[in-house]
Amino acid sequence: MKRSIKIVNVVKRVSIVFILSSVLFGCSAHSPMIIQDTTDAHIISEIKYPSHQNKVFLTEQALPANAEFEVIADIQVGKIWYGSSDSVYESIATKARELGADAVVEVRTWTQPSGFSWAAPHGSGKAVKLKDQNIIAQMDGEMK
Repeated sequence: MKRSIKIVNVVKRVSIVFILSSVLFGCSAHSPMIIQDTTDAHIISEIKYPSHQNKVFLTEQALPANAEFEVIADIQVGKIWYGSSDSVYESIATKARELGADAVVEVRTWTQPSGFSWAAPHGSGKAVKLKDQNIIAQMDGEMK
């Protein structure tokens, strides 16, 4: 009787740890537990900009010190299957357009275990609204 109670308690504890881990880590785009491609945005701006269909500038660089801009959100992308960073760039650009951003700066891509693969592409970047669009002419990057 005591042994079966101990087993039940251990099973309860393991279940609680599993559920809490799933809740804490399963919601992140960079969680190895995601089961579908995920794009998250942590909204920073208090202003909600209208979405658009224009191309968005993506760059690994930070904006120059003299640039006037507002950070709208931090974007996080996680894929569940093998692929290239191009799919991450497309997902970042799509989310940036939804947020009304002109550019995404400090874009990073990498691979990590995720979903159903050992090396799925992931990425992140900061969606920004530029006061002067001419600033991107001085930067390396691409329009998506």
